[in-house]
Amino acid sequence: MTDGTPVALRAPLEDVPARAAGSVRRTMHVDVGPRGEWTSPLAMEGSARDLRTGSDGSAVPNDVPNDVPNDVPNDVTVLAEVHVSAGFDISRRLESVSTTPVAAWTDAVIGTRAGGGFRRHLEEVVPPEEARSLLRQVLDDMPAAALISGYGLMRMARRKGHHPGSLMPSGALDRMTDLCSGWRTGGTAVLSIAAGQGVPMQDCPPAPVLSGGDPHAWHEIGPLEMDWMRRRRCIDVRVGPDGAFAIWAMFRDTVGEGGGREVVLHEYAVRAEGVEGVLGSVVAEPRVLPFPECPAAADAVGALVGSEVKSLASVVSDTLTGIASCTHLNDLLRALGGVGDLVSRADGG
Repeated sequence: MTDGTPVALRAPLEDVPARAAGSVRRTMHVDVGPRGEWTSPLAMEGSARDLRTGSDGSAVPNDVPNDVPNDVPNDVTVLAEVHVSAGFDISRRLESVSTTPVAAWTDAVIGTRAGGGFRRHLEEVVPPEEARSLLRQVLDDMPAAALISGYGLMRMARRKGHHPGSLMPSGALDRMTDLCSGWRTGGTAVLSIAAGQGVPMQDCPPAPVLSGGDPHAWHEIGPLEMDWMRRRRCIDVRVGPDGAFAIWAMFRDTVGEGGGREVVLHEYAVRAEGVEGVLGSVVAEPRVLPFPECPAAADAVGALVGSEVKSLASVVSDTLTGIASCTHLNDLLRALGGVGDLVSRADGG
């Protein structure tokens, strides 16, 4: 216990795995914030990169700085990179978007609200050949970024002395109860809000750097500003000559504390294996979660075994629902839907 709130998981990853020879790594991030109030406009910035590590496993040469491990593979090829800037109005409708590289179809997304309909609209307007592209993946994360941005507002408001119960938007319990494992009936969050105490504020642990001294571990990600929220992902894919594949993935939601410091709100890691694009096993590892009821969602991910990886964006939404789900874990599992394309480019393919 800290301030009377039950403590859930507070064990962020200290690092991501070292890149393996013949693997492909997809890294992504979306920054959002800060909200001035529940109905304030939101600015978002996101980037992503696909990086292939050569199959010969070439190590960093001897003339690199001393803080770079000499066993980190340095034979790398950037397969794709994207950057997105977007603005959402007070009703959470997309009012501006610019991308690098430019994609003409993004104009058709303008006016779409950052809710469930946003992703459905993407399915309609994104060309089939870009359905699992980096750009689609970054845009797909923006509704989730809008959702987590509320935590930054609550921290800022409490810092200014507002009572927690006054920070809840109207009808929050009607929308959230039994939506996921952490917001189940009788759970910590629901009981606290029903009692007029607002959302229990977790003691967020500091965010480890997650680079391991590897200059290629991530795409370029700048410092996170005070009260901004960040969602980042890392997906590693390896495939063997027999078509067997292995995936390691993680996501982390953080909030800026000033001075470049970040603390962790949500974090999960996932391991999956299979053959010829079909999942044979999948395990979710909770790392940082706000409420004691949250980790139970990890027990349900085995229901995805037997699914095609490329179909996960739709299968996850249909299979993991209600208190058998975690909204944020579901988003990570949905993001694995792009792995079908990564598999074809791993091991030098």
